[in-house]
Amino acid sequence: MLLTLLLLTLLSLLQPQTKDGATMEFESLNYNFGTLKQGSEKVSHEFCFTNKGTAPLLITRTTTSCRCIHITAPKRPVRKGESGKIIVTYDPKDVGVFNKSIELHANISGGVLTLFVSGEVIEAKN
Repeated sequence: MLLTLLLLTLLSLLQPQTKDGATMEFESLNYNFGTLKQGSEKVSHEFCFTNKGTAPLLITRTTTSCRCIHITAPKRPVRKGESGKIIVTYDPKDVGVFNKSIELHANISGGVLTLFVSGEVIEAKN
């Protein structure tokens, strides 16, 4: 298993980075969580994608615009034609409107794809 993962990683790194490489096709790059109450439970959304390219897709790193966001992404290569999901979890601690970005660093054209989540956190009334 580990040898297969290393081999796929090496093969995808050697693959020319052209429009024929790995691609990530999402139904949407944006999600609105709506109205949340401050201090309520964390909420999550799954961004589902398919690798429509010709090479295995490797997500090497994820970054967010806020510590209030947690990202779960595939750790193994996503082969051509396979689907995967990026799970974005938001912790509604601070009151106000939010617009946050999630950068996916991968072996795709341009190297980075950005997802966005938004919503509003209102003060919880006891």
